[in-house]
Amino acid sequence: MRIVEIRQEAELQDLRGQWERLLVQSASQTIFLTWEWMTAWWSAYGKVGALRILAAFDGDRLVGIAPLRAESLRRYGQTVPALLFIGDGSNDSDYLDFIIAAGCEDQVMRAFLDHIASSLHGGTVLQLNEIPESSPNLLALKSLGDTADMIAVETDVPCGTVRLPASWDDYLGMLRPRFRTKVRSVLRNLENRPEIRFGFCEDESQVRRLLPTMFDLHAKRWAQEGKPGVFGWDQKRRFYFEVSPLLLDRKALKFSWLEWNGRILACQYGFTYGDTYFQLQEGYEPASEHWNVGVGLRAWTIREFLRAGMREYDFLGGVGRHKSDWGAQTKQSKRFLFAAPTPKNILFCRGPEWETRARESAKKLVPDVVLDARAKKVEERRLAAVSQSDQPNGKEWLRSTIANCYLHLQLPALVHPVRDRYQLAVKPNGLLPKLSFSKRLTPSARILYFHRVNNDNDRFFPSISTELFEQEMKFVSRHYTVVSLAAMLDHLSGNSPEPVLAITFDDGYKDNYEQAFPILQRYGLPATIFLTTGGLDSGEPLWFEQLALAIKKTTKEFIDLEIELPQRYWMRTEEERLTSNDAIFGRLRSLPDSDRRLWMKEILRQLAVVETGERKNKMLSWDEVRTMKSKGIDFGGHTVTHPFLSRQPKEQVAWEVSECKRRIEQEIQQPVSFFAYPNGREEDFGSWNKEVIAAAGYRAAVTTIWGVNYASTDPMELRRGGPWEPSVARFAYKLDWYQLVND
Repeated sequence: MRIVEIRQEAELQDLRGQWERLLVQSASQTIFLTWEWMTAWWSAYGKVGALRILAAFDGDRLVGIAPLRAESLRRYGQTVPALLFIGDGSNDSDYLDFIIAAGCEDQVMRAFLDHIASSLHGGTVLQLNEIPESSPNLLALKSLGDTADMIAVETDVPCGTVRLPASWDDYLGMLRPRFRTKVRSVLRNLENRPEIRFGFCEDESQVRRLLPTMFDLHAKRWAQEGKPGVFGWDQKRRFYFEVSPLLLDRKALKFSWLEWNGRILACQYGFTYGDTYFQLQEGYEPASEHWNVGVGLRAWTIREFLRAGMREYDFLGGVGRHKSDWGAQTKQSKRFLFAAPTPKNILFCRGPEWETRARESAKKLVPDVVLDARAKKVEERRLAAVSQSDQPNGKEWLRSTIANCYLHLQLPALVHPVRDRYQLAVKPNGLLPKLSFSKRLTPSARILYFHRVNNDNDRFFPSISTELFEQEMKFVSRHYTVVSLAAMLDHLSGNSPEPVLAITFDDGYKDNYEQAFPILQRYGLPATIFLTTGGLDSGEPLWFEQLALAIKKTTKEFIDLEIELPQRYWMRTEEERLTSNDAIFGRLRSLPDSDRRLWMKEILRQLAVVETGERKNKMLSWDEVRTMKSKGIDFGGHTVTHPFLSRQPKEQVAWEVSECKRRIEQEIQQPVSFFAYPNGREEDFGSWNKEVIAAAGYRAAVTTIWGVNYASTDPMELRRGGPWEPSVARFAYKLDWYQLVND
């Protein structure tokens, strides 16, 4: 028996034909020992110089392969050299083993063990994980552990597998009655939907399209439990991209998917070897969990396998309800550690066992009352951590403290002249940033924007409190040059480098007149209010206020919608209602305007809230508009119905912006020069929107994109922003900082 050690990747590549022939002749036939799996794994995870494959030859005939690699392992502060299987260590591979021609196991295993004996006696640890309990190679390994000069640790690893019967009906008969009913119902409901399709990947382009979707769905699924999933690791994603085409070529890859209207909602990644399917990974859209898409896809996949004559569905390592529900029985894999009995190796191999025993012994010695008290204390700490998760952390406390000192020590008065004449540049420079001042040479302007100003404290209709608004206006009146939008544009086209600030409001709420207007007057501040004229004319709430009110008032615990993807929106608590309101608004934001209107009708129908007029007449009246206009408040257009302009046809946009302008000018008898894009983010308007607005006669338009405005800023895309802070101190501190660094 001749043993050849393979350390070069090129030699591994040359072994392909012999490797596959030997695997077929062996009792260790699994996909995880194929040449394709091993080479793809090594390409993704292998380290240069770490190959330690042993090839056993009987004359010129290859009769055995030990697919080993070298790695340093660390435990309890100790590092030991080790030999491991290729495939072990990444949680991708199960059922690893030595590959030996049937009938030659004892002879070849002894030759392998003799070859590595000197390494073991020199301190190397032999770690062999995931060997099937049926492997004929176990006998030789156990005999190694029986030697007096060797530490041997053997551990069982439970695995779940289903022995498949001859038919789908027979398989369903294996399941518990309640779960059987669920499987039938879910699969029937999904297959009765014409927009649902099931299938398997059939070519490499489909695989490459579906793999990133599986990574994303898997991550979403585990994010719900506060866990990252497994695909955040670049090497793991690379491995799947490497191995999948190879398995597809040998017709082993079975990558199934469930699609709704062209969108993948669930996928299941596995492969076949002989008459066994191995299920490795899966992902499903958690937003569509109410459809049980993961259950539906697995049921469809198993039914297809039964039709193809598969006789085993192997869930691989680990057991649990998610496997036993499907009829999985437990089998075992083995993990072995072998090492010479040096102090370091003894600690490495026996340490986990000693640690477990010590904990169990401590539990027996400590009275139950003490253990119960400790468990109660741990739970109290956990609950306290949860309850404090929404509280300000140390950094937030520090920021608030700095901001309070900044304001109450009258530092804004000192910063004001510096801020207006100079600007600060902050550049990375190791541990401490590099700071440099330069004189302001060009004019600049910042625009603040607000919506509601009141003390309702209604989270469904957020607002700034009257008290905080007054404090902020008092601050800007003392420390900033506040101008109208028209004056701001004139300033930007001039030569003065002094920065200026403008104040704006969106939508046109009545509290702008009742609460904000007196404060603006008190401090002599100009402002512009952008009006959604349809709300002023009808007195009805704007569409997104109708949505928020219906979600707030509905007695329904959830509604199911199919916007972009099937999703259930829960409304059992106020927090769930607020979350659902934001989520539904986000879905509607992406739709063409005509679809948004249709979905709004459907949503309101499902929520079934009786109209009480609670939000009626919350918009300004035209008399209030004229009163404020006479006192120096300007008005601009904000469309008629508050749509997302980028989602409307061009002719509808033209009507929204021109009709809005016409109505305001009709009421105040003065030209309207400024427009505010509804919502105002990049996705809410496009370049062609700007052209339509300019054609309607507007001089400029404002967004909600953060930033400072200069002479070079597109007047049809002026920047606006906060800071939106819970205290005037934080507002002052941040605003001055943003101004100083031109952020």
